[in-house]
Amino acid sequence: MGHLNRAKWFNVHSWVGVQLSILLCFVLITGTLATVSHEIDWATNKAMRVAPNSVTKMNWQVVYVSATKQSQTQHFSGINQPLENWFAAEVVAYDVDKQRYRMFFHPTTGEYLGEGRWYNWQRFFRMTHRHLMLPVKYGVPIISICAFLLLTSLITSFVVYRHWWKGFLRWPRRQHRKLFWSDMHRLLGAWNIWFILVVSITGIWYLLEVLGVRASYPDRGQVVSQQAKDNRVMPSPEIFLKAMKTAEIEFPDLDIKTVRFPSRKNAPMIFQGQSSAILVRDRANLISFDPMTGKFLTKFRGEQLNATARITEAVDPLHFGTFAGLPSRIVYFIFGFLLSTLAVSGTYMFAMKTSRISHRQVFSQRKVWKSALSKMGFGKWFSYVLIAICLLIALGLFTGLITQ
Repeated sequence: MGHLNRAKWFNVHSWVGVQLSILLCFVLITGTLATVSHEIDWATNKAMRVAPNSVTKMNWQVVYVSATKQSQTQHFSGINQPLENWFAAEVVAYDVDKQRYRMFFHPTTGEYLGEGRWYNWQRFFRMTHRHLMLPVKYGVPIISICAFLLLTSLITSFVVYRHWWKGFLRWPRRQHRKLFWSDMHRLLGAWNIWFILVVSITGIWYLLEVLGVRASYPDRGQVVSQQAKDNRVMPSPEIFLKAMKTAEIEFPDLDIKTVRFPSRKNAPMIFQGQSSAILVRDRANLISFDPMTGKFLTKFRGEQLNATARITEAVDPLHFGTFAGLPSRIVYFIFGFLLSTLAVSGTYMFAMKTSRISHRQVFSQRKVWKSALSKMGFGKWFSYVLIAICLLIALGLFTGLITQ
């Protein structure tokens, strides 16, 4: 009876791992690359690079003044502190056609280093992995299917693989190909248990957000000057400096990561960053100012957020591994690669089983994968169509045929 139950669970395990395996692998690979997407941009755009030994601190005032001199419109979305000390500071600006682009500056001296497109590799991998370039309300639920598949695969694996905990230290045997990949699949699965739990549960939370689970946040402050009430106002360099000095007094332990400028009328200037709260995005800690006068409006800390907001703020750091900077992102990249390999190996094992090739027979890769594709049915075409649409939209954004 136990054997029959395991057989049923194995069928479930195989089915959820194979039917949408093409889409699942695509999502896993793009998510893995998303963890190091900033580094990919750094490697492909020399304007983002600075000598680490030339950086002492982030001089927000100098960068802002330099940006106002360099920009034709002086219309900025925000300033971002460098991720690491070999990165340039980034100013997101609008051109005369109201399209976003990036300007890069030395974070200490404010020297202008060059520019980059708004739609870069980071945006590509983020948007592909999160919602397949589709509108969020459609793309996120589709991607969340993969989260449910991962979680189901994990749960069923505990039944399918008896004594699964022994898999942590069991090195793959090499007597024949089927045995090797079976052992490899078990080894990768055992070491990825924690990672599958984290990315699948956070992936399901993204779905809940789209379906209506909304966290409430404290008010970000109401502007007081009439000019800021009537128009979108960019602060003068003097007002910007005044706000920076006030932030040091009113919120001394705030490690500012981002400055957000008003995107519409009646909107404040906001400084965001990290403080004492753990596992929160930068926006969980903020202090706001009137952009015309520099008057301090309000502030709040991550610790003050309600339970739903704290969960919401923790989801991104946990899903993408940003909570401990580059070291945690490297760990996520490694385990993301292993999880992608796990998904491929599972499909490969299923293909070898369904192709009914004995390990004593002459091996045919083509026959194995043809068998796997034939068993996918509708899931195969569903994956092909979604990936094709995603890549076509990405091509349009890269070439400028589509604008954001």
